[in-house]
Amino acid sequence: MDVTKVLKYLDEQVVAQTGKHLDSLQIAILKGVLNSQKYADIAKEYQCTRGHAKDEAYALWQILSEALGEDLNKSNFRASIERLGVDKSHYKSQIIGHYVIGGNINPCSNPSEVKEKSKSENFEFISRETSTHLTSKDDNIETERKLAKLETIPRLVKIGLTAEQIAQALDLPLEEVEQKMR
Repeated sequence: MDVTKVLKYLDEQVVAQTGKHLDSLQIAILKGVLNSQKYADIAKEYQCTRGHAKDEAYALWQILSEALGEDLNKSNFRASIERLGVDKSHYKSQIIGHYVIGGNINPCSNPSEVKEKSKSENFEFISRETSTHLTSKDDNIETERKLAKLETIPRLVKIGLTAEQIAQALDLPLEEVEQKMR
């Protein structure tokens, strides 16, 4: 497991959730937990009390649980990170959360925020409503986008989404999603 990638990803999630980066004790806690250390050992390395490290860890698990949409704690953290494939992502999409924008799953649980974000970030390069002919470059982009969405399906299945949820989130026909799941 690439701890640096995991920490970078988690820092991005915490910033998105709280507006603040992980502090040095939070980073020490995450590294320690990933290395199977006890809070007492983490506290000793960080030069603070075991109680302070535990209190900070509890607050950190709450923040991460909310940001990742999954109940996290010291005992299930490593398994959750491995299952979610945080350090193995071959795609620009992040397989966390419930709503997809342009191939990325948005950890936002409010669909109205998703719509506003998709408009502001302009992920949709080609409007499906236009009847104009696409150039070959646009065809290639659209083909690549569709392939990326299709390649994402097995990862979404692993985190427990149904075919209907995946089809809706990726804006793909249900039949294509079901075929890819076979």
